[in-house]
Amino acid sequence: MPRPLQRPLAIDASHWRRDGQPKVRYSNRSDALLAADERSKESGTELGVYECAFCKGWHMGRIGGRAGDSDA
Repeated sequence: MPRPLQRPLAIDASHWRRDGQPKVRYSNRSDALLAADERSKESGTELGVYECAFCKGWHMGRIGGRAGDSDA
């Protein structure tokens, strides 16, 4: 049985959640913006999107983040 994908130690942190799993990958900025807007309305947390240098997809994250945190 294959192991779940876990965060490699030396890889760009913007691709990974704090629990070590990869963030949801959106294939384009428009899809990521739609998802971020919906999640922002549900959670009350302002989210933005960015292109990931690791997977070349798009992720969402907290605008401003928390101290030492860029996860969503």
